[in-house]
Amino acid sequence: MKAVVLTGPREAQLQDRPEPVLPAADWVLLKTRVAGLCGSDLHYFVSDSVGGEKVPYPCIVGHECSAQVVEVGTAVREFKPGDLVAVEPSIYCGVCDQCLAGRFNTCRKVKFLGHPGELDGCLAEYFVLPARNLIKLDSALTPEEAMLAEPLSIALQALNLAAPRSGDRVAVLGSGPIGLSLILLLRRWGLSSILATDRVEARVKAALRAGAAWAASVEQEDIVQEILSRQPQGLDLVFEVSGDQEAIDQSVALIKPGGRIIQVGIPIPERVSYQIARLRRKEVTIINSRRQNQCLEPALQMIKNKEVEVAWLLSHRFRPEEARQAFITAADRLDGVLKAAFIF
Repeated sequence: MKAVVLTGPREAQLQDRPEPVLPAADWVLLKTRVAGLCGSDLHYFVSDSVGGEKVPYPCIVGHECSAQVVEVGTAVREFKPGDLVAVEPSIYCGVCDQCLAGRFNTCRKVKFLGHPGELDGCLAEYFVLPARNLIKLDSALTPEEAMLAEPLSIALQALNLAAPRSGDRVAVLGSGPIGLSLILLLRRWGLSSILATDRVEARVKAALRAGAAWAASVEQEDIVQEILSRQPQGLDLVFEVSGDQEAIDQSVALIKPGGRIIQVGIPIPERVSYQIARLRRKEVTIINSRRQNQCLEPALQMIKNKEVEVAWLLSHRFRPEEARQAFITAADRLDGVLKAAFIF
């Protein structure tokens, strides 16, 4: 089969790889339809170390996708060849203390689709997953929308952790696909005072389209000064979605006493810093959001019911043969890219 393989920092190529085989009776062989490039995939492309973990090149990444069933294990009854499915990328054990507590996203033995060293990802013609990780695709949903449900589910997890209150004043720092999904969800939830930032002008404009009341580029504005001029008391809730130290510092400066910072972005360095005196004096709550927990099905339902419109977030489509160009476009945020995806 053909697979997009990361072979080193800023190197991606299309290679021939053996087609995967079913490892157990309850697994399914899948043919990739649409595979998105997540920020975490781009981290593995631009750096050989993410969060203190070395990237074991060569590797096949990718976890945002829709797929078609090719073959089912002997124990699988709910799927058949030809079925279109959405994909839950996290394989949890179901028996550890975290799983028994319903925290499947922090499973002690989790294996994640496309996480280097754990499981080959979906940036390939074929991949395998347990049947329990699949959701049959409703005919009202397109394969592209099914792929976009995964980043929407990440935003939904962050929103659930934040537990926004009516009238909250909110900032979303980082308006990539997950930040934009958050803005869409916040608007659906009923909040209107949403402020957004990004480095790229196309994403600033996209934030306004998604429903932000105000958005600006960190390259052109003093973000803290501009936001506090609009909200002098500070913000109730800040979603840090970029993982950049600059945005982390901004979140501390913008949050009001008693506010909540939701850390959604994944920093590339192993350590980041917070101005602890300011956090302590304001008694700020920081909540780290880890992937998502049982949010994919609700996200699919929201898209199906037209509660959120996500199709426009997919701005760039690539063939697998354009592997390096796709990664460079997405990682360097070229050509006004929002979400880039491979069409298999």
